[in-house]
Amino acid sequence: MLIPWEIVVEDSEEARNLVEKLLEVAASDPLILSEIMRGVLHEDPCIKMQAASMVEKVTRVRPLFLTPYRRVLLNEFSKINQPGVRRQVAVLYGRIMWDEWEMKQVVVLLSQWIETQEDEDSVRNSIESLHKLAMQKEWILPKFRECLVKTIEHGNPSISSLANEILHRT
Repeated sequence: MLIPWEIVVEDSEEARNLVEKLLEVAASDPLILSEIMRGVLHEDPCIKMQAASMVEKVTRVRPLFLTPYRRVLLNEFSKINQPGVRRQVAVLYGRIMWDEWEMKQVVVLLSQWIETQEDEDSVRNSIESLHKLAMQKEWILPKFRECLVKTIEHGNPSISSLANEILHRT
């Protein structure tokens, strides 16, 4: 199924209805998610943003649907610099069961996104994903704590507050 991205990104009732239908279908059909994943790599920033939002919503209820896309997340999504898209993508890294080698790459990536502090929501979502991963693998915890301490020292007040709260819980 090809997704009519030109319609999906419009600000209209028809577009919103189409997105809702696509989300329902994608939650039950991983092949539709495949098309939506391609949209995250589209050259049009509006399509990228809409597709990233859709992937985030579908995988909120179906995180295992991300499993076949681990390499795409590591090799392609990790290079996305558009703040709105990165914000959505950052959440995805905490929803996947990574092997050790991949996990090391994800920890480095999320740590970099946290340290750059380019976009508050991207940093927040990266912290939350890294926190989920640190709860799965004990070896991540020291790096995660180090990121939180740096964020508390150098981050904006909102992010510093979140980092401080999580640091005291871990």
